[in-house]
Amino acid sequence: MIATILKQVSFFSGLSNTELNKVLAIAGTKKYSCGQLVFAKEDLGGNFFVVKSGRIKIFTTVGSGKKKTFAFLKKGEFFGEMSLLGGKTRSASAQAAEDSELFVIPRKNFKRLILENPDFTLKLMHTLVERLNKCDKEIESMLFHNILGRLADAILELSKDKHSKPVKMAIDQNELAQYLGTTRVPVCRAINTLKRSGVIDYHRGELVILNAARLRSISGQAE
Repeated sequence: MIATILKQVSFFSGLSNTELNKVLAIAGTKKYSCGQLVFAKEDLGGNFFVVKSGRIKIFTTVGSGKKKTFAFLKKGEFFGEMSLLGGKTRSASAQAAEDSELFVIPRKNFKRLILENPDFTLKLMHTLVERLNKCDKEIESMLFHNILGRLADAILELSKDKHSKPVKMAIDQNELAQYLGTTRVPVCRAINTLKRSGVIDYHRGELVILNAARLRSISGQAE
């Protein structure tokens, strides 16, 4: 069961059962309740994490408490690698967005994985490149898109693993504002604009996509 979960992580998927058993031998598990910090920005980095279950929010705090959410990580995704690959302290904070359980691999064992498994290292680099590309896209969106386009893009990104018809997700306006790096008021206005246009519905923290094609058009994404 645990090996099956590890195989869902892209850079573990190519490992043999023997290699997976080696990973399991060096990985512990730890549970976090909703709202509990896994680590804070500027903490010394000592562990690499893989989400076994639940959802983890990666965010930073700027100035007088303003937050910017970078990602919500789900089962099979990893985090905590940056401070182990060069930076000595954490570049962002990680918090359980719901009750979660994580695989935890200590620094020395993480380094051994990199040195002994070239496929693991290449896949790790590939994932880091994908994340850098996502950051570049967010910067471009902040520079050239209005709040409506940015919100549409964020809704599409956050709902991409949802498979209900119509697509639904639970997220409050404060979370959306933090994901966009702005405040709640402009997000509330943008949500109301999308609602009036029949693109989404939003009520008591539940967002429903009513017209995905129109949402992609507003976000600037190609069909």
